Amino acid sequence: MPARERIAQLVDPGTFVEVDASLVSLDPIVFTDSKPYPERAATARATTGERDAAIRGTADIGGITVSLVAMDFFFMGGSMGSVVGEKVARAAELATAERLPLVIVCASGGARMQEGTYALMQLPKTLAAIARLKASGGTFISLLTDPTTGGTIASFGALGDLNVAEPNALIGFSGARVSAGTIGDELPVGFQRSEFLLETGFIDAIVSRADLRDWLARALMLLQPLPAPNVPLYEQIGIPGFGLVGGMVSGVAKGAGTVIGSVLSPVADAATRVANTADRILENQHDAHPAPVLGPHLTEDEAWSHVRRARDPQRPRTIELLAALNADFVEMRGDRRAGDDGAIVAGIARIDGRRLVVVGTQKGTDTESNIRRGFGMPHPEGYRKALRAFEIAERLHLPVLTLIDTPGAHPGPESEQRGIAEAIAAAISKMTELRTPIVTIVTGEGGSGGALAIAVADRVYALEHAYYSVISPEGCAAILFRTSEKAPAAARALRITAPEQVALGVVDGIIPEPDNLSADGTITIARAIWETASAAFDELESMKDLSELLDARYARYRAYGAFDEVAPVKTKGLGGVIRSIFGLDRERVPAGMSDDWIDEIERDSAGA
Repeated sequence: MPARERIAQLVDPGTFVEVDASLVSLDPIVFTDSKPYPERAATARATTGERDAAIRGTADIGGITVSLVAMDFFFMGGSMGSVVGEKVARAAELATAERLPLVIVCASGGARMQEGTYALMQLPKTLAAIARLKASGGTFISLLTDPTTGGTIASFGALGDLNVAEPNALIGFSGARVSAGTIGDELPVGFQRSEFLLETGFIDAIVSRADLRDWLARALMLLQPLPAPNVPLYEQIGIPGFGLVGGMVSGVAKGAGTVIGSVLSPVADAATRVANTADRILENQHDAHPAPVLGPHLTEDEAWSHVRRARDPQRPRTIELLAALNADFVEMRGDRRAGDDGAIVAGIARIDGRRLVVVGTQKGTDTESNIRRGFGMPHPEGYRKALRAFEIAERLHLPVLTLIDTPGAHPGPESEQRGIAEAIAAAISKMTELRTPIVTIVTGEGGSGGALAIAVADRVYALEHAYYSVISPEGCAAILFRTSEKAPAAARALRITAPEQVALGVVDGIIPEPDNLSADGTITIARAIWETASAAFDELESMKDLSELLDARYARYRAYGAFDEVAPVKTKGLGGVIRSIFGLDRERVPAGMSDDWIDEIERDSAGA
């Protein structure tokens, strides 16, 4: 169902007011496969009559005003690029500032590959805004429709206070083709359908399309906050309009040094910061964000050389790097729910006298160890183990260092069953608001959401021959170039190398590495990593307070994207007009996609 039809079905008649209608994504990495990205986007705009894959505004549902986003699968498979991420973030910020519930209708194949890591960065961008909404006492309902996959379900789609789905909706992190092509596993029939997800606890309800408005109205009414006894909660935490009491509580807590102060201060500070930041962003919101200035485009051979070197089996991983630094390291194991995941190493370390928490991915050195460590592809247990480590770091005021070398999260059925999408989203969300400095080093492969889940940091660096990408070159080639043999061309088109990621602003700097990956080379790399990380920690710890650190982190991820404001689209084109009049195949075949659209979306879900 197109987004506008969806909105008309869900909201009270005549109440929807659209905003940001004229935003369009730019071409941040100058991407071309068989067609340039601007040409594909222009075709989608002309055919659908929409400017991008999401519509944002306010509306009433059951008499309750909500901040609303509806994604449109008919626009490039509902893929999430700069505009979709921007609209979701703005919707969450409006909900925070105006104390409105947030409702997002999800329909997406995942992150938009044509925008490279800018599309990947929409995950922390949207989750950071939603985390601040929740910190302010706000609520969020995620409506999952057919299909919702990839980076969309591994971000805001998974983290509603209530997750509701339509019957038989396709919902999952990886498509069947991706699982089969990556690990050789076939997903059972019905495995990624809403009925199965209800049984496994991922969603709260399955509601037919005809009943959704009534269900949402009931849920929104029941989610309305009540004041706490004595002093209302919104006064305690400084919601806009009630800042005096919130400020008094915060000030007392800071100055008292008492048990009650230590409890109240983080709450008061966080919520006051959330509200103030939301107000400031809304007041100073711009309607455009320019594309970055990029350097010369690498050749296919140059780009592929970086990929091959990033995948060198002799490249040192987390354990080897800690050993080379003579780190005093106490390892944590297990997620306290299901088991331990060898693809994630986490623990408390002391290096050159500095105590910190280290979380990193770990590949094996031979077939046996690679199987034990999942070939460096984390399961949900790995990300939940990382969450344990992050929480300890926050409680003990220890900085966090994360080391990234993974092709991506594990795409198999057991990962899906144990909630890989939610685990990734929860880790990203936690890192956006983690009350301690975070430094990330991409040491080899930085693969998609599987890497990003432990890479939302204040500073991000990369080894010279590492790469960071929204999707693997092979995955992009199979989807957009129609053959995995075009992986070198995809690597070039995605601009995934460390120098190119610096130009995009995703990576802050490059750490040189020796040509020799021997034991001596490992020591050289380890010392260079630690010197870079230690200097970054010194800088971050010099900030005047945690609010400054967290606001800077929020601003970093909030800024990712490239979009502009254009004149309204005046036509849907002949095909769009015909479909609008007669409703031909609108429920089955998105414009510009093949008739076999289920296969298409399963392949597209390989992104983030």
